[in-house]
Amino acid sequence: MKKKILSIAAAAFILTSSVPANLNSAKAVFEPYYVTDENNTVCTARFENLTSGNIVFFPEAMYESEEKYPVVVWANGSGCPPIMYYELLSQISAGGYIVVTNTDLFCGDGISQSASVDFIINENSDEESIFYNKIDTSHIGAAGHSQGGKSSVNASVLDTRIDCIFSIAGNTSQSEAALIDVPTFFAAGANDLLVYSSLWVKPAYKKCSAPAVYANLKNGTHLKCCISPSVYSEYALKWFDAFLKEDDDAKKVFRDGGKLSKDNNWKDYASKNI
Repeated sequence: MKKKILSIAAAAFILTSSVPANLNSAKAVFEPYYVTDENNTVCTARFENLTSGNIVFFPEAMYESEEKYPVVVWANGSGCPPIMYYELLSQISAGGYIVVTNTDLFCGDGISQSASVDFIINENSDEESIFYNKIDTSHIGAAGHSQGGKSSVNASVLDTRIDCIFSIAGNTSQSEAALIDVPTFFAAGANDLLVYSSLWVKPAYKKCSAPAVYANLKNGTHLKCCISPSVYSEYALKWFDAFLKEDDDAKKVFRDGGKLSKDNNWKDYASKNI
């Protein structure tokens, strides 16, 4: 397959599409229009004038693979369009995940994120979808940024199909955190002036009784996950590997004495019940 190298900005405006040859013989619900050279992931959306619907990132290898892929459903920050998270979601998908986001810009109640679970499970059952029989429906994680982190918590409470959470700068309340019953990573930013760790993220971690990890990114601003996504995707992938792929070695990364606790890019590490 010929690869097109597109930047995030270009992705917002490119109007041409190219469908992989192996899809030409069957109707597809989506027509993937580019493959990233860097991450080898495919995105189903054209970003221009995108105001509704779901966007899916998946490994290019899915076309030929017989395996089923675990899912991560993503929730956007307040007023943040999904293109802001393109690179982060592509990096997560490259680790062997089907990543589903939507265009909801105010999603804190978790309803739209739970709807993303419905969406991809329906695609798994649709013989005309490129995702037909490709989804590991028993392993689904939720992730989000800011209000999207809050959404991930609330979606997990609404939807028992969600198995774990990765929240970035989430403004989750203590009362919401008390309802969590799945493993949750609470990531904060030391220089975040919108969602203060001491007011939101750390109190939520303390109130959570489920297995959980807290870490504060040094020099992390509120939009750091958009500007330097790899500092988050590294641990997001390990987190999902631990709880969606049931990888015991990945779990060790988050235990006291593991890689995260020794990573000089992070501070104030804490964990419980991992």
